[in-house]
Amino acid sequence: MTNTERAASVSSPSSNTSGALSIDFDDHLLPSSLAAEELQLALNKEAGEVELQTAIDRCKELVLECDQCSSERKWLVRHLIELRLRLQECQDALSDPLHPRNSSSGASTRTVRGHHLHLQPLLSTSSHYCDHCTGTIWSVVQAWYQCRDCGYNCHHKCISFIVRECAHVTITERGGYEPDICPEIGLSRQKFQCAECQVALPIDTLWSEARKCDYSGLYYCSACHWGSSAVIPARVVHNWDFVPQYVCQASLQLLRISAHLPLINLEKLNPSIFSVVHELKLVRRLRNELNGMRKYLLVCRDAEGSRFIWKNVDRPHIIESPDLYSLQDLVDTQSGELPSKLHSLSHTFSEHIKTKCEVCKGRGHICEVCSNDEVLYPFDVDASICKACGVVLHKSCSARRKKCPKCLRLEQRKQELADVTDGDDL
Repeated sequence: MTNTERAASVSSPSSNTSGALSIDFDDHLLPSSLAAEELQLALNKEAGEVELQTAIDRCKELVLECDQCSSERKWLVRHLIELRLRLQECQDALSDPLHPRNSSSGASTRTVRGHHLHLQPLLSTSSHYCDHCTGTIWSVVQAWYQCRDCGYNCHHKCISFIVRECAHVTITERGGYEPDICPEIGLSRQKFQCAECQVALPIDTLWSEARKCDYSGLYYCSACHWGSSAVIPARVVHNWDFVPQYVCQASLQLLRISAHLPLINLEKLNPSIFSVVHELKLVRRLRNELNGMRKYLLVCRDAEGSRFIWKNVDRPHIIESPDLYSLQDLVDTQSGELPSKLHSLSHTFSEHIKTKCEVCKGRGHICEVCSNDEVLYPFDVDASICKACGVVLHKSCSARRKKCPKCLRLEQRKQELADVTDGDDL
């Protein structure tokens, strides 16, 4: 958690548990019927090859016993994958004396609820709080773990009580953000329980009030919702609203690790936003131009050899997938940072294609309508591309002609060949 987020967090009493982000309230925790079985699956301890193989066999049996598409099967399949990876690591360690596993203390790595927890150095000077009990982690004297995927922190003593699903697993499975703005279902639907840890939520008490997460729309206790705030994707997409809203810890972790992932397709979610937000319209045009330039640079020997594109692009999806945006892209668009960066990138690419590289310059086009000496490129603002044959014309010239001259020429040639064939048949 950053210092800003820590400053914004609200102090709250400790709780025995903390939970997982899920709009489907009853489907996000490991079922109680499997809680005891999980302890036998050898993920929360350092296990040998025989023990891991036994756990794999038991896990297979449990998969076959449970219903298809059930939460039990979902968790068991995850465990089975983790167990097989752990077994492979164990086998690699047996054949390689220098494998890190052979020199480990036996407690350096844990896998719980999708978290890949790694033991942290005791001499760490940074301040952290346990995401389970909300207590301070005194790193000089206390052993503690951090998830390498979502940043979840916890004391060594709290590992066996973790119930929150890893945010990395959540966003990977869903493949996108919650599309609705604060999809609240109400405390009664939650049975007046915290959406994460299931603790009873008191009503009208100042010391432990129910706290609503603006991202999931669910209510949480003060141990699972620290009062941190974040920009909500649905509010940005539908209202172009970047005001941070209060979110629970699970939502905060999910939004933080996915901020740079291209998960938002504005053309599908809210196509009318481009006519209202002029910065977005500009960004879309620049990204389409860059995507067109990319096609030139990918086949240019000089650009490919010097890795010209990757030296200048820090977000590959910006030019590879112009329809997809990350949450950070939209934040930077609103601040003006992204349009400025795209303008600079467009100038760099255009200069290479039109001025510096003779190979790229030779791939330009001359308008067949006006025969102007000006060289046209498909990514130019005033260029129009025929969808049928791919010829590049001026937009104004294309608008004056009812049909593409190259298409007419190809049709005429096709007709002449057909006439010649018919004459030969006679």
